[in-house]
Amino acid sequence: MNTHALQVESLYQSRPGSHVQTPKVSGVFLPNGCDVMPDLGMIADDSSFHLCSIGKHQCCREPERTQKTVAMFHKLLTSRAPCSPLRSCPSVIRSMATVRSSLSHEERTAQEPREARLEPVTVSRIDAVNDTIRLIRLSAMKPGHALKFQPGQWLDVFIPSLSKAGGFTITSTPTDQGQPTPQRQAYFELAIQKSTNPPAQWLWKPESEIINEQIIVRTGGSFVWPPPGIDVDGIEQVVLIAGGVGINPLISIFAHLMSLPQRPKKIRFVYGSKVEKGPIEASRILFLTRIMDLIKKQADTNIELDLFLTSASRSDIDHAKGLPEHVKLGRIEKDDLDGRCADTAGS
Repeated sequence: MNTHALQVESLYQSRPGSHVQTPKVSGVFLPNGCDVMPDLGMIADDSSFHLCSIGKHQCCREPERTQKTVAMFHKLLTSRAPCSPLRSCPSVIRSMATVRSSLSHEERTAQEPREARLEPVTVSRIDAVNDTIRLIRLSAMKPGHALKFQPGQWLDVFIPSLSKAGGFTITSTPTDQGQPTPQRQAYFELAIQKSTNPPAQWLWKPESEIINEQIIVRTGGSFVWPPPGIDVDGIEQVVLIAGGVGINPLISIFAHLMSLPQRPKKIRFVYGSKVEKGPIEASRILFLTRIMDLIKKQADTNIELDLFLTSASRSDIDHAKGLPEHVKLGRIEKDDLDGRCADTAGS
């Protein structure tokens, strides 16, 4: 098997004052390390492409489970399963250096590519998803000015009152903004999870305090579609695996794929999310209704969504409205990923 690329990110940050060491699969290192951004990984072989994104917040709170998750992904990737892109490619396991929680977003992502241009934007819209996540739209200051970025990238966010920039994944796509005109401004969309991170705290201020406020942003990151160095014309299947706020870069990539006139023949989205107490509402699960709407608009039947819900009971799911056909209780496990790979490899 001709392995085009291997990129697996397992950079996890511990609680302040402590350290966590996790194994890392050797390959192209993707140090996103942003305060509230997910950790990322991608693998590719001759005909399929797998993108994994794990929520940073979950990794910080549960370092032991995070280590097990990394080990699970590594075992999957290096297994003898037919879909394994590492079957003929030696891998090296080594401990990564401990990353101190005091490092800023810019320090942790110093080796990542960035645009030189700084963009002034305004907070033009705020929508609540649930009690802990809100969507924020940042619009270009100049009418008709285009904002350039690739699906999957993040923003350095410079807030005047803060000394250090924050890092947040862009959840919109370049095509969402259409052709900017004097009447229609280009924009970035961000999904901001409530946290003690100072930039996130600022973006979680009451709407009246930050709407129309100006901030400065800059795009960056290499976890993008199309992936660097890979001929996507030869990719027949794409598997997107998201956990928690790890959905953020993948919703941008998925929506972008849905907008293309030509795309891989089969696309699978495996999404794990924790639900709130009380009745389950699809609209309060981050980007779930957006994913489902994008799939419904396609005539293609080779686009599938598998949803995994934690903190829910079977009764909760049975009485929920608007959920997709394939819903499973619990976290995404190795067997679930094995199954997704086997299905993809055999198609």
